[in-house]
Amino acid sequence: MRLRLDPSTFEIVRHRLWYINDEGALTIARLSGSPVATEVFDMNTGLMTAAGDLVYIDNFICAQATTLSPLVKHLREEYADNPGFGPDDVFLCNDPYISVCHQNCVAVAGPIFDGDELVAWTGASLHAIDVGGPTAGQVQVDAADIHGEQPLIGPVKVYEGGRFRKDVEHTYLNNSRLPDILGLDLRAKVAAVQVIRRRLLEAFGEFGRDTVLAAMDDVIDYTEARLRARLAELPDGTWRHRGFIEFGDDIYECSVTLVKEGGDLRFDFTDSDGQAPAVINCAYPGLVGGVLASVMVYLCWDMPWSPAGVLRTIEIESRPGTVVHAEYPAGVSKSTTTAIWEVRNLASIVIAKMLAASESHRDRAMAGWQGVKALEELFGHERGGERFGGPLLDGMAGGGGAMPHRDGIDTGGHTSSLRATIANVESYELRYPILYLYRRQTPDSGGPGTFRGGAGISLMYTVRGVEEISTKILHTFGVEQPESPGLCGGYPSTTNQFAIVRDSDVLERLASGEVPQRLEDLAGELEIHGAYAITSMGSGDVYRAVSMGGGGYGDPLDRDPELVARDVERSLVTPEWGARSWGVVLNGAGDVDKGATEARREELREERRQAAGFASADSNPARPWTPAEEGVRLSEALFYDRGAEPVAYRCRCGQALGPADVPYKQLAAQARFPVQRIGPEVNPYRVGGSRFELREFYCPGCYTVLEVEIARPTDPVLDDARLTLVP
Repeated sequence: MRLRLDPSTFEIVRHRLWYINDEGALTIARLSGSPVATEVFDMNTGLMTAAGDLVYIDNFICAQATTLSPLVKHLREEYADNPGFGPDDVFLCNDPYISVCHQNCVAVAGPIFDGDELVAWTGASLHAIDVGGPTAGQVQVDAADIHGEQPLIGPVKVYEGGRFRKDVEHTYLNNSRLPDILGLDLRAKVAAVQVIRRRLLEAFGEFGRDTVLAAMDDVIDYTEARLRARLAELPDGTWRHRGFIEFGDDIYECSVTLVKEGGDLRFDFTDSDGQAPAVINCAYPGLVGGVLASVMVYLCWDMPWSPAGVLRTIEIESRPGTVVHAEYPAGVSKSTTTAIWEVRNLASIVIAKMLAASESHRDRAMAGWQGVKALEELFGHERGGERFGGPLLDGMAGGGGAMPHRDGIDTGGHTSSLRATIANVESYELRYPILYLYRRQTPDSGGPGTFRGGAGISLMYTVRGVEEISTKILHTFGVEQPESPGLCGGYPSTTNQFAIVRDSDVLERLASGEVPQRLEDLAGELEIHGAYAITSMGSGDVYRAVSMGGGGYGDPLDRDPELVARDVERSLVTPEWGARSWGVVLNGAGDVDKGATEARREELREERRQAAGFASADSNPARPWTPAEEGVRLSEALFYDRGAEPVAYRCRCGQALGPADVPYKQLAAQARFPVQRIGPEVNPYRVGGSRFELREFYCPGCYTVLEVEIARPTDPVLDDARLTLVP
């Protein structure tokens, strides 16, 4: 690829462009009064060409920035003549069918002029706490379609000729229950646009306009070329994954097929279920944003995050009218934490399976990160009558996915944003009438594997300072089944959980100097909630939430026992589940009992054989072979034996499974279990009954776990991985 600029100039100017966009994003955090921006960084900015192609996004919430491009393209197509664009204009929009992820992710975009010539665009997005609608906050649980959700605004020119249009601003803010915060959010985003404009024009003065604009085009071309080169190093093949969104009594299956050929990726979502009445769907811009977030995180770790360049290498196939590609007027108010999040889960895990099949890049394969966060929103009045409201985003501290050579990051967040954080406990206690009893990493929440998934987070708090929090909205999915999948035989993580103990004895315990640490120790009536609930809390009530960890990598029985002992010492794994999941037995001093561990692991392998219905070892004997010399890797323990005629699957132990033209799972030993087998925090209260199961697939010779999957009992076994073998 030939750059327009010499390499030295390109490197200098492209980094200046990155920093310009980053300064715009940080401007939002500095000016907004919302904890969503100031402490959690649920926001983003983008720098675009004159045509609206995204040159750079920041590494905050990816999809909030990727949806800026369709907003600008819509403005160019529909608004160029009426009302037109001026040098100091900014447009506002929260319509998901035009650009944004959902109505609360309100975006702004403005043109950048050099003299009389429009040379670029920039934009900013931030999750607003409340923009109106029947229910406070994000989730319009009872909506039948988008008309029952938050009001749609724009695109409309909110800032014109260097000042706000009071009529538009008043109409926008008047819908909200928290207009002061919403107004500060708007000013912060407009300020971000102004900062990026000013800095870009300053760069014109320093480097020359033509040089800067050439650098913007070069960034896009450079990203495309680098990504295509990386894809060329990865194996061609087909990978599949499916996930599930629980929504009341209904379950919506979302599925993807990834086909990789040369330097191109094709993601096919057409087999996903039809759209829901409201709330959980996403429109097409959100679908594209979810895919882009996965590709950039999993494949672009050392290259510019230029969505326009990445988009040239991928094709997205979908079927309008599905939960991941909704048609108007389907509701989408919770799309960021349902369908868009699920799209990202699906795209991420099929990319991870592709990486796991690569000898040169398998060290970059990651099991599923936090499948979705457990979310809540609080609204009510202080004793003095002042209104309070907002989301508690502790659940964003989910666990990271494990990798072939290391554990997942404990409470590492999620892949949608590399820089998102969670607020301090003290900040939430200052803003809202609550008192935390704890917020901590959850034992046994990371998916078991050779390398463990990162631990998720759990919390418990009670009401303080008021008699009632009148509105408490709980919303998530992944309550009945884990949405943080393992990889190459690793297990998924925990599930999300909501529980409240009503009329507990917490106040008496606190008065006596005790800070309760277990919900089960409290007197009172236990109330378990599923994925969605609108409820309240009164004085004496105690609330507990658990948010997912990350998926594990590889067979848990291959884990170094000393790592399990370390996890037990650090309260990340309990001794009971260290023995149940990893087969590691500790003595009274917390050290590994080597003899007991060896015996326990043999016992677990025998349990696998019996669960699979095999009376004895498979009759197909293993032969000595060296995978590195004779095999083509499909996953951690499974290879294609190119020396066989015809080509066959073979385990690392040498056991042949059968011909490669048959899905390997059909040839493996397999067993089915309740999902609770994964760990103690996996739907422990049996919410929804037993609508899902855990399937394990073993080598019929050594009983290594080759792969696991979550499914409904009637779902077919997923043909999840096949390479395109070249003779």
